Parts: sequence; C-alpha cells; structure tokens
Amino acid sequence: MLFFKQHWMTLTIGVALGALGIAWLAGFWQVVLGVVAVAAVAAILRRVLRSRRQAEAASVSVARPQRPKTRTEPEPTDTDALARLMLEQGRYALLLRPQIAANLPAKLLDQARQAFDDLMTIVPEGDVLVGRAKGDEEQTQSYSGNLVRVEAVYLDRYQVTNEEFQEFVNAGGYEQMPLWDPEIWPAVLDFVDQSGLPGPRYWRNGKFIEGEDRHPVVGVCWYEAAAYARWVGKRLPSDPEWIKAGAWPVPLPGAEPIQRRFPWGESMDQGRANLWGSGPEHVVPVEQYGPGASVGGCHQLIGNVWEWTSSRFGAWRAPSNQLVMDSAMRSLRGGAFDTYFDHQASCDYQSGDKAIARKHNIGFRCAVSFCDILSDDESFDPAENEVELEAAAAAGGEN
Repeated sequence: MLFFKQHWMTLTIGVALGALGIAWLAGFWQVVLGVVAVAAVAAILRRVLRSRRQAEAASVSVARPQRPKTRTEPEPTDTDALARLMLEQGRYALLLRPQIAANLPAKLLDQARQAFDDLMTIVPEGDVLVGRAKGDEEQTQSYSGNLVRVEAVYLDRYQVTNEEFQEFVNAGGYEQMPLWDPEIWPAVLDFVDQSGLPGPRYWRNGKFIEGEDRHPVVGVCWYEAAAYARWVGKRLPSDPEWIKAGAWPVPLPGAEPIQRRFPWGESMDQGRANLWGSGPEHVVPVEQYGPGASVGGCHQLIGNVWEWTSSRFGAWRAPSNQLVMDSAMRSLRGGAFDTYFDHQASCDYQSGDKAIARKHNIGFRCAVSFCDILSDDESFDPAENEVELEAAAAAGGEN
C-alpha cells in the first residue's frame, strides 16, 4: 500500500498512456472506453488513499492524550462542591434541613448556620391579634381582632434584595417548573424584564440596575416571590407571622396580649421608616432606617416597599368589615416609600393586590418554620442518603 501511495501519479499516467495506445490501434470509437477506464482507476486509487489517511489520523488521535475539559459546575456526586455553590447562592436554609445537614462536613455546616443566624431572626411562638381595627381616617369602629396562635418561625431580617434575586435568575429559576405553582405555569413566560428576558419587571438584560444591588427587589408578582422562596428553601410568611414579628405581643394572664401598632411603639415616628414625606421618595437599601427595626431585629417591616405574604387578601378582617374579594388577591403588609397615611403603614393594616401584580413598590421577605431547621443539639443518622442534597439543590426543598 505504501508503494501505491508514493507512486500513484506515475501509475495513473502509465495506465492512461496504455489505454490511449490501445484506442489508437483499435479505432477511434474505443478512445472513449479508454478514457473512462483511466478515470475509474484514478477514482479507485484516490478512494483507497483517502481511507488510508483517515485510518492513520484516527490511530494518532486515539494515542494522543486528551486535554481535560474545563468544569464550570460541580459533578452531582461531589456533595461538598454542591453545598459550597448553594452557600454562594444564599441557599443556606436548604443546607440546614435535617435530612441534608447529616451529609455535610462540620465546616460547611457551621458556615450555613452562621449565614442563617446573621440573616434571619426568630419570632417566638405565642398568640397575636390579627385583623383588629382602631380608630383612623377610614374606620370609626374599634375591633380587638382575632386571637391567633403562631408557632415559632424564622423571618428574614431584611427584604430580599436585587443581588439575592439575581442568583435565582442566573440559576435558571424561571425555567424550573417544580418551583412554581401549577396554576401559573402557562404565564411564567410573561414574567420578563424591560428587554424581554426572564426577571423582575424593571430589570434590563436579565440584570438589576447598576448600584441597586442592596435595594429590595421590586416588580415581582406573588408567584415570583413564592418561587424564589422555594428555591432558597424558605416560604412566604403568613399574615399572623408577619404581624407578630412587627407588633411583638406581650402576653397577659387572662387578657388579650399587648402589642405595638408599629415595630418601635404605639405612635408613628416617620424618621424610623421610608414613607411619603419622610424619605427620599424612592426605595433605599434594606439596611437603612435601622432605628425602625422590630424587637426581634427585622428591618423595614414598615416602609420602603410593601411585602407579599402567603395569606389571601380579606382574611382576618373585622366581622362588620368583611370583604368578598377575588381569590386571586393576595395580602400586602407594611406600607412603602409612597404610602401617605400613617394608619396604612402599621402592623395592623392589610392591603392587597392581584397575585400577578408586578409593581414598583412591592417586594417581599421570606420565612422558615422552626421545625424545618436543624437545631444545635439535634442528632442525625450518618447513613442518610446523599441524594437528599442533590434533590434539594434541584427543586429548592419542600414547603
């Protein structure tokens, strides 16, 4: 074969000359036959040589060491790398689920617990008055409210920020259907930013406005807030939980608890909240207005942006002031930077909007049930299946 490879041109010319000689002796009509023969032989030789070269190239490729591929995400079996990624994304609450924490090394478990302690505060169990009405510009009838028992719950110290929600967008949260309520699946494609990419309404090109990383995320509907909460291993707080965090009831034996109208006391102090007339007339970073924090350390429960809760609008209202509302309406609490009336920016006041509303003054914060988080003294089974971590990372945990 090597001989043919090196001398194929000489052989081709020789065969061609021979064919032409035969054609000259035999007659003109056979010239065509000779030319066809030459072309056929040349084509066969080219095909043989091409196959030979491909075989040699393949053998060289197999023998040559392959360059390792660059890995941008951890392998599914690398639980430590997956846990570190989840910490970077702010999904520390997922890592503290008992069934997942059992598989984490002590260092990563401590990091998750430190993040949890820094960014969430506990609202202790107890009774809270919900739906009470006190005299204001719109209401003249006094109503003590419903006494509701609230189990212990953890609540975000701050409203969810743009940079935190960015992690959800970057991770493809808008494409992970298990995170979303089934009734909204057909409409998820409509939740886009100014450039048509998945994200909050006022973003552009899938990113928040530069310099607003610590501002509360706005322009997200109730369904977007709920999906994000599931992704990080949390949920939206209920109305009673939210009120208890702000009003901080003091129980009294044989009587209704004493609770604050505002997180700092009974009287409005506009210097403690970003409201109409006291603030810059736009949202501000979530750390501002520290003096307005609740007893438990929750910031901006009053002012800056309204906050979605898991409750329906119209629930917990006074019997004489019941509302028959569209079931798509969800509860809003706390007032915003453009809230004018003081009574609307109180722990007792409930507003509401359609669950698909994506407005400039509505954000949210998240909660975690006390029973869902590994306690400091809780033991766990070392034989727990590592699949729990992978499933939680993919689906955001259960609510």
